[in-house]
Parts: sequence; C-alpha cells; structure tokens
Amino acid sequence: MSTSMTLQLDPITLREATTQAIMGTLTPEIRAQIIEKAISTMLTPSTNSWDRNHSPIQQAFDDAVMHCAREIAKAHVASDEKVKVRLQELMRQAAEKVLGMDADKLAEKMADAFTSSIRRD
Repeated sequence: MSTSMTLQLDPITLREATTQAIMGTLTPEIRAQIIEKAISTMLTPSTNSWDRNHSPIQQAFDDAVMHCAREIAKAHVASDEKVKVRLQELMRQAAEKVLGMDADKLAEKMADAFTSSIRRD
C-alpha cells in the first residue's frame, strides 16, 4: 500500500517559499550585493523612451499621483452638478464634431496626434 500526498500552493505562497529557499542558500555578502543591485535598479532612470527616462521609483510615484488625482477628480465631478452638466455638454459637442467630420480628415488628425505623441520627450 502506497500513500501519496499532494500539496498545492497558491502562486503568492509558492513565490514566497521559493524566495525564502533561495535567500536561505545565499551568503550574507551575496545577499548584500543583491539588495544593492535591486536598490540601484530602482533608482536608475530607464533607457526606454516610453518611460521618459524615469526610474522605476519615479514611475511608481508618478502612477500613484495620477491615481490620487483621478480619484479626487472623480469625487469632485460626482459631487458638483454644474461640473457634470458642463462635462456632458462638452462631450456632446465633441461627439457632434467627430460624427460630423469627414472620415478622411478624422483619420488624418488621429494619425497626426498619435505621431506627435510618440515624438514627445
């Protein structure tokens, strides 16, 4: 008679267990090097033009600021009836312009906007 046991770990627990197993086999010197390299990487500006030369820390900070700004703006719009009405009017006007515009002109304007957004630094 054989007995088998199956152990299932969720991805987060598995990642944590793997991290602890790897860190447990490293010398203190190698651990210090890994931590120094991780910190350096977090503070080093990206060479990717999409990140606009921001470091991962700066990008995370910018993302958090944008998230907070969105939440504040949503709360403001939700609580101010005048702002809601004005935004609805502006959206209606924009929709009328887009729907009334020649399709070729619209495609050209969209292509120009896309191209200029790629070129910005």
